[in-house]
Formats: sequence, structure tokens, C-alpha cells
Amino acid sequence: MAPQFQTSPRLAADAFVLPTGVLETVAGRLRAGSVLLTVLNVEGVSPAFSDQAASPFFRHYAQPLLERLHKLDPAFVERIQAAQPGSPALITEALPGLLVAALPRVERRQVHGLLLIAAKHRDFNGSSEEVIRACGQLQVDATYIASLADELPGYSTASVQMQTELLASILRDQLRLAGVEQELNSLSSQLANTYEELTLIYQISSGMRVNRRAADFFRQACLDVLDVLSVRAMGVTLDHPGLHDRTPVLYGNHSVPSDTVERLAPQLMDTLRERNGILLINDVAGDPRFAWLAPYAKQLIAVPLQRQDEMLGCLFGLDKTEGDFDSVDAKLLNSISNEAAIYLENAMLFEDVHDLMMGLLHSLTSAVDAKDAYTCGHSERVALISRALAQRAGLSDQQVQRIYMAGLLHDVGKIGVPEAVLQKAGKLTDEEFDLIKKHPEIGGRILRDVKQVQDIIPGVLYHHERYDGRGYPAKLVGEAIPLMGRIICLADCFDAMTSSRTYRKALPIETALEEIRRNAGTQFDPQLAEAFLSIGVDRLRAILNDHQSRSLPPIMVSATHVPAVAPVAEASNHVG
Repeated sequence: MAPQFQTSPRLAADAFVLPTGVLETVAGRLRAGSVLLTVLNVEGVSPAFSDQAASPFFRHYAQPLLERLHKLDPAFVERIQAAQPGSPALITEALPGLLVAALPRVERRQVHGLLLIAAKHRDFNGSSEEVIRACGQLQVDATYIASLADELPGYSTASVQMQTELLASILRDQLRLAGVEQELNSLSSQLANTYEELTLIYQISSGMRVNRRAADFFRQACLDVLDVLSVRAMGVTLDHPGLHDRTPVLYGNHSVPSDTVERLAPQLMDTLRERNGILLINDVAGDPRFAWLAPYAKQLIAVPLQRQDEMLGCLFGLDKTEGDFDSVDAKLLNSISNEAAIYLENAMLFEDVHDLMMGLLHSLTSAVDAKDAYTCGHSERVALISRALAQRAGLSDQQVQRIYMAGLLHDVGKIGVPEAVLQKAGKLTDEEFDLIKKHPEIGGRILRDVKQVQDIIPGVLYHHERYDGRGYPAKLVGEAIPLMGRIICLADCFDAMTSSRTYRKALPIETALEEIRRNAGTQFDPQLAEAFLSIGVDRLRAILNDHQSRSLPPIMVSATHVPAVAPVAEASNHVG
């Protein structure tokens, strides 16, 4: 049978950038019409795609012949190879008993292969010389092939042309659907990534409380970023004189020694300052600046924590679990660093204001304590002991800090008590004691117009209330006494007992603790008393010794002014 060539309508130039899924779908559609789909490489030799579910006639006869097309009909193959993008399909009858249509397989406007469809010729004759010779070359039985062919319909050139047009239509539809599906998948992936990024940024932003410790904020931020970026380790280093803790830290599943992290941190800061931007290295061993890090990491990414023209530190990550760091990772980490830098700047401003306020409070309490030389340092000791008790009672960091502040200010009302009463060496008269008893209310009135400390007024106002209701100024009972007042009451009495006063010498810590145990449930909240006792002698002694080491030497009291030891209640009701 002599080769014959015909043409069918042209297809779009890039019609055959074909995903495997599209080819399988098209092959299934053509298979239903007893037509075979095959894709050969550009030389027309080896198959790039073949329909594994095709009928036995095509698998044992047509497919092997198509793979020999370059030998059986080299002129046909050459015409397809020379085709330009957009060239029409060609149809040949050169293969015995078959009709074959070919289209160029185009990718990026270059022909990369041959797209072939084959059908049984309507004049197929299993006993013809050409078919028998072809079966001999394929080493298959001609009779068997003839029986397989009997099961299939025969095609004319016109019907193959129609199948080619159907192929073109199916391809366009499938490629359009594949494109839409790809766009949807891409959009879905982008939305998922964007959602994760927005969620991460929201989580980080929601933790940006200016009164939150920087170490806590960055620890949580790094742990959140670990999951979203899928990195092995995430770290932060801070570098600003206004920051108290500038030790670099690294979180995650890693084995990087702390001294390596401390070496890496300043080098990252210097490099980021030089680059004035993001650092991204996917081959640490090949980078001359960071090759020394190769035993611990393969990849490195770092972004500055920058506000205005000042770099406050940097965030850095080591080793993606899959793939390399890319611009998407850099963009996300940069967004996070911008949020974190805002927090850090605000936290530093808050810390400055907080330090200023605490300095003023210490100055104020020193002025109060200065009115009575024998209670020097009392307010700060009560604040320290109150803080230790609040921590032992399981209160939050913020509550602990506010109780510490209330302890500092608990005796601020003594400003309104005459110094002659405060410094009196002998026993107080009833009138003088009444003056002393006014200091909690005076303190409350002093603080009530200061919005920033209104929440600590209960500690100032009620630190002389007793659990049994015999205290002052309001004679509250049990848990009607605010928690802050109950805590400072314990700390105040403990310090009064363990400090030398004009009317008695200091009690040993062990004796003071026995007094607290004895008065639990009467003078003191029993649960708080139990928590206070659990602090232990060693810890309480360490608090007092640390305070003394940072303070002026205590004023020694003349033995002629030291009466017998007073019980805890009397010590509390005098000037504590």
C-alpha cells in the first residue's frame, strides 16, 4: 500500500503542552471509538506515552508498528519533524492495514514529539502480503492478529479525519479544563499559604502586649514560625542598649551548641547591616562567610528587626525540612520581623516608662521610710517578700508585678502621720495609735487619683485587715479582704518581726515562721500562710540578705531602747 498524505484542520500553536492526566483522559475517549492514541519523541522512535488499556490488536500490532514509523515511512516522520507550531495534521496509509494521523507535539512553540492516532483501515486484510510481512517482523501470529482485527470497526480516510478533528476538540477542552484546574489548584494553594501567613501574623500581633517580656514574645513567635516555614530551627538575637536581655536563643529540633549560636548572632547582625536587607543562603558550606556553620546547618535565612534606620536585632532560621528557602519564605519572615520590630520598639518605650515609674516609686518609698530611721528599707523588703509569696501562690506574672508595686507603696500613707509618732521609742498612747491606724486610708486617698496605680489601692488600704475581722480600717473578714491585702499583710508582719525596731529586737526567721503558723486562720489567710511557710527559711533569708547587700548598712538600735519581744499582732499594729 503506497504512502498517502492528507491534512486536517490546524490546532493552536501550544496545543500539545500535555500533562499525563490529559493524555490518559483523551486516550480513554478515543479508545471508546476503537482508536489508539500514542505519543512518540521528536525522532519518532520511542514512545513518550502509550495507551496501556488499548485493545489487544492495538497493543500487539498497531503500537509496535507506530514505534517503527521512522523506518516504515521516514518521509512522513520527516514532514512531522519539520512542522512548525500550528502546522496541520497529516494522515498516512503507509502502515499495513492501518490509518495513522500525526500532529506535532509543541511545547513553548517548539516541536518536541509526534502525537499519533491510529485506526484499523476499512480495507484491512489479515491474509494480505503486507500484513503477513509486518506480523513476521513483529514476531506475532498473523492469524491471531486477523482475529483481533475482526473485533474492531474499520475506518476510512474521511472518518480518521473526523477522529482527528474530535481529537483536536477533546484536546482543547481538556487543556482548557486542565488550565482551569491548575489555576484553581494554584489559587487554592496561594489562599492556603496566605491564610497560614495571615493566621501566623495575627497570632504574633495578638501577643504584642507591651508589658509582655520580650523573651516570652519571641519564644512564642519563633515556635509559631517553625511550623509555618517548616524549618528545623528558628532563633532571635537582640542588639540594643535599651534591652536588658540580649542573649541569642534558638528554638526547634536542632543540635546547635549555645556557643555556636552566640558566635552566629553577631555575624548575622554585621552581615545584615552590610547588606541592608534579607540574608538567604541555601548552601552554607559553599558560602565563605558562614562555611564554619556547615557542621550544624545546610541552609540559613535571616531578616533584620528594623525600626526606622535602627536595627534592633534579627530573626533567623536554619534548614527547611523540604526544598530551599525562597522569596516567599523571605517575604513572610520579613513581614513577621516588621511586626516584631514594632512590638520591640513599643516594649522598649514601655520599659523606659516602667523603669521611670518604678524609680519614682522607689524614691517615694525611700522618702516614706526616711521618716522613721528604724524602718529603713521596710517597704522594699515587704515588696520583695510579697512578690515571693504571690509567685508561690501561683499568681500570673502580671499579678505578681502589681503586688510587688503595692508592697512598695503599702505604707505611703505614713507621709500623713507625724514623725514624732512614727519615731517614738516608747509605747504609743491610744491617740497616737489611732493616728498610726489612719495611714492605710491616707495612702488610698493619695493614690486614688493616679489612674495607673488604682488597681493596687486594695493592697495599700487593706494590708492591716485580719482574717478574723479584728483588723483595720474596715474590719473585713476572711476572703472579703482583697487578695492583695491578705498577701501584703503576711509580708508586712514577717518583715516587722524579723526587723529590729525601737520597741524590740528582730526575731529569727524560724521564730517568725512559727508565729505565722500559730496565727494562720486568725490573723492570716490559712492558705496563704501555708504557701508562705513553703517558701522556706533559706529562700526568705536569701531575699533579706540580697536586699541588705544592695542597701545602706542597717542602723543599730541601742540596747537601752529594746524592750521584750512583742507578739506578732502587737508588732503588726505598731508601725509595720
